[in-house]
Amino acid sequence: MNEAAATLAQLKKASKLTRLAFRKNGPKSYKRGQGALMNALLENDGITQRELVKTLGWDRAALKDTVKKAERNGYVTIGDHTDKHTYTVSLTDEGKQIAQKRVAANDKTAEDILSCLSADEVAQLNTITEKLILSIKDKGVNGKKKGRKAHHHCCCR
Repeated sequence: MNEAAATLAQLKKASKLTRLAFRKNGPKSYKRGQGALMNALLENDGITQRELVKTLGWDRAALKDTVKKAERNGYVTIGDHTDKHTYTVSLTDEGKQIAQKRVAANDKTAEDILSCLSADEVAQLNTITEKLILSIKDKGVNGKKKGRKAHHHCCCR
């Protein structure tokens, strides 16, 4: 393994350990499912289903399934909207409390992980990481899934 491959292997290991550290905060991912919905509503509570489709990048059917599941769990309420064929989605008090607790836990985990670095080192890490992301994208890798598993990111969990 050359130096470049060894360096990227270290980055991959750090990424995996970071994901595991965040996972200990609970099962609700903020990348998909109810967690993503609740996170989006923390930013803009009471938005329409159409706005949520744009914000989350999901299709309407996936959003509808997730909203119904979150409503059954007591995390959101569905409201009427003046536009025909749309509705609003709002966090319940319980949903807001759970979402805020998760955000606080994730913030603490991030601070704990980066506490071994100085502020300058964190800034350098951000700069280097952004350069790597741009370089990878310039090589034609965009991170968007294709094929059968592409729908997997928006399924309810």
